[in-house]
This record gives sequence, structure tokens and C-alpha cells, in this order.
Amino acid sequence: MSGLMSALNAGKTSLRTSQKAVEIAGNNIANVNTPGYSRQKAVFQPVPSLELRGFFIGQGVNINNIAREHDVFLTRQIHDKSGQLGEESSRAAPMAELERIFSVAENNLSTEIDRFFDSWKELSANPAGQTERQIVLQRGDLLARSFDDAVTSLRSSQRNINASIESKITAINPVLQEIADLNLRISTVEISGQSANTDRDRRDMLIEQVSRELGATYYEENGKVSLQLPGGQPLVQDTEAMTLEPQLDASLNLQLVLRTGPSSTTELSSDMVGGEFRGLMNVRDEIIPDRMAELDHLAYSLAYEVNQLHSGGVDLDGNAAGDFFTATPLDPSDPAAPEDGFAKALATVFSDTRQVAAAQSGLGDPNIGDNRNALDIAALADDLTVMDNEDSFTGYFSKITSKVGIEAARAQTSAQGLEDAMVQIRNMRDATVGVSLEEEMVDLMQYQKGFEASAKFLAVVDELMDSLLTLKR
Repeated sequence: MSGLMSALNAGKTSLRTSQKAVEIAGNNIANVNTPGYSRQKAVFQPVPSLELRGFFIGQGVNINNIAREHDVFLTRQIHDKSGQLGEESSRAAPMAELERIFSVAENNLSTEIDRFFDSWKELSANPAGQTERQIVLQRGDLLARSFDDAVTSLRSSQRNINASIESKITAINPVLQEIADLNLRISTVEISGQSANTDRDRRDMLIEQVSRELGATYYEENGKVSLQLPGGQPLVQDTEAMTLEPQLDASLNLQLVLRTGPSSTTELSSDMVGGEFRGLMNVRDEIIPDRMAELDHLAYSLAYEVNQLHSGGVDLDGNAAGDFFTATPLDPSDPAAPEDGFAKALATVFSDTRQVAAAQSGLGDPNIGDNRNALDIAALADDLTVMDNEDSFTGYFSKITSKVGIEAARAQTSAQGLEDAMVQIRNMRDATVGVSLEEEMVDLMQYQKGFEASAKFLAVVDELMDSLLTLKR
């Protein structure tokens, strides 16, 4: 009788484990489309054998653990590539905006520069013409406005980046806190000998998100991960999460601050972070200021060259002329030349058409036809030495435009290449640890047959026990 009882127990455990294995396979099938889900697999272990009349008889089978398929190498690759992809892809929108500002279309700053000098050429054909003089002043105003619009658009792009960074800060702090909470939950579950597979999947997804946005790296110890920025600053330690905060500096520029304690903060530069934050901060703090400085230099040099010639001429009344544009700049070759903000401040000095100096010398009506100064100013358009002795005004602007275009194309190409690499790595991950419906169906059939066999085995044992009891009756 004891032998039949042992057989009954073996059948019971077999039936129970087959049922549980079917449930695990069903859960895998249900999560086949769940992002980040890792396939789970039942780990079977025989029940320790018992000695029965000199023989060791098995007592059935149990599911010892539900293992999570996991590839550390591929997971690390995904997290590393996520940071690089985030950095390059985050540049796409602001760089597209810069391409619009420094457009190669017909109506751009280069066109306004050409039209300004063309108006001087038209004035040289009729130096005393009020219409031609009015056009010169209008073109000067439009040129100044074009510089102002370009700078305003660049500053607007910086504000848009600040708004984007601020929204990302708001979104990333709860993610960091959730990772810290998952650290506590996973370590608590696993220290009791259980598996926290779903929580680990969730944590991996969150780490990938933080890697994409901040370029964070991590290491794991005792079931807990510690996250840190590329500069070494901690984001998550054990079960404690740090917080990111936006902070305005003296110039009202948004700065990124990491709070590691009630009274402890660290200001983060673009070199101390990675991912999307680094890409956005790089455009805001380096690329846009560099383009602003180049616009200032262009406006400064143009105003200097025009003023030098204009102030050396005479107006329609024969009086010595003054500057055409505001505030005579110093020589651009002087290192101390105050160029900062000049593109925004550029404006024409006067509005009276009679003050336009088309002539170089002479007084009164006999010299009204003098157009030498207008010709000299018009000739600046084709002078290849006015910008650092190596470029024309439009040539210099074309170089600025090409820099923006090259950087935008490079970021787009790099982002596309990284995206393709991510797709390949994800495909490798799915092939290694993802759910395959074909495999699950095979396993499901196997567990189903096992369940049916166990049920048949129990029926046989039941019949044997009934026969035995009948003999005793």
C-alpha cells in the first residue's frame, strides 16, 4: 500500500508541475508583444528519492524555479547604444531649426546683403536720385532687421531647448525613483529565494530610458543597481534616488542641477551628462553661441567697412558724412573689438536721404554727379578680403550655413546608423531571450501531453488501489 501511496504522490506532483508549466508557457505567449519582456522557463527538479525495501524510489517532480532568460552582454549593448542614439537624435529638431534660420533659399541673410550693396550700385547710376537714396536706406534697415531676426530666432531656439530640457527633468525624476523602489522590491523578493522576473524586466526598461536620456551607466550588486552619470555623479544608489532640478543662472539661462542631499547640489555641464540631455545642451551652449558669434563678427565687419567709406564721403549738401550704421566699430582685426551682441544692435544712423554719401568730394551742384563713394561701397560686395582677409560678406555667411548643414546632416546620419545598430541588437536580444511562438507551442504540447499522461497515471494508480481494497473486502 505504501508503494501505491508513493506512486499517487508522484502522479500528483507530475500533474501539478505540468499544469504550472502550461501556465508559464501561456504567460510567455500572452507577453509575446510586450516590450522588454524576457522569456520565462520552468526549472524542473525531481523530488528526493526515498528508500523502500532496499530501493530508492522517486517521489515525483517539482518546479524549483521560474528562470528568466537574460543576456547580460546584449543588455549592456542596448543601454550603451541608447545613450549614443539619444545624444544624436536629440540634435535633430534644433538643428533642423538652425537650418531654417541659415537657409539656402532665396530670401536669407545673404540675399539681403546682396540687395543692400546692389542698392548702392543703383545709386551710383543716379547719385542725386531721391528714390535711389530712399532704397539705400530701406535696404540698410532691412539688412539690420535680418541680422536681428536671425539672432532672435537663435535665441528662440535656445528657449525651446530649455523648455524641452525642463520637461525631460520633470519626466526623468519619477523614473529614477521607480528604479530605486524596484531595487528594494527585487532584493527583498530574491533574498527570500523567489524570482522577481517581471520587476527585473521593468527595471531594465527604465534603465534603458535613463541611458537614452542621460547616458547613465550602471552596475549591479545583491540585486540592486547603482546608476551614475558619465561624469561619475550618482543618480540611484541602493534604494535612494537623486533628483534633477532646473535652475536659472544670472543670464536667465537654464542650468541642470543634481540634488544629492537636502543642501547638496552639483551643477551639471554638457560634459557631465550624456544621451538626449547632452545633445540638447551641446546645441544650446556650443553650436548656437558659435553661430551667434559668427553673425556678430559678420555684422561688425560689414558695419566697419561701410562706415569707413561712408564717413569719408560727402552728402547731397556737400557736408562731410558720418557713419551709416550705428556706432563706428573698431578694426575687426583688433582682438579687443567689442563684437558681442553687434548683430542684434545693428541699425542705420539716419533717415534723411540727403545724408547718404554717394560722393567723395565737392560742394554744391557742380558735384552732384559724383558717384565715386557709392561705387566704392558697392564694390565691397565682391571684395574677398573684407572678412578676415579671406572672404566676402556673402562667402562668410555661406560658410556659416554650410557648418550648420554639415552638422545637421552628420547628426541625422549618425542617428540613423545608431538606430539601425539598435534594431540589430534588439533583434539579437529577441532571438536570444525573447518569446518565440513556435517554441512556446512545442513546449505547450509537451506539457499538455505530460499533464494527460499524469492524469492517466493517477487513474491507473486509483484502479490499483481500488482492486487492492476490493481484495480486502
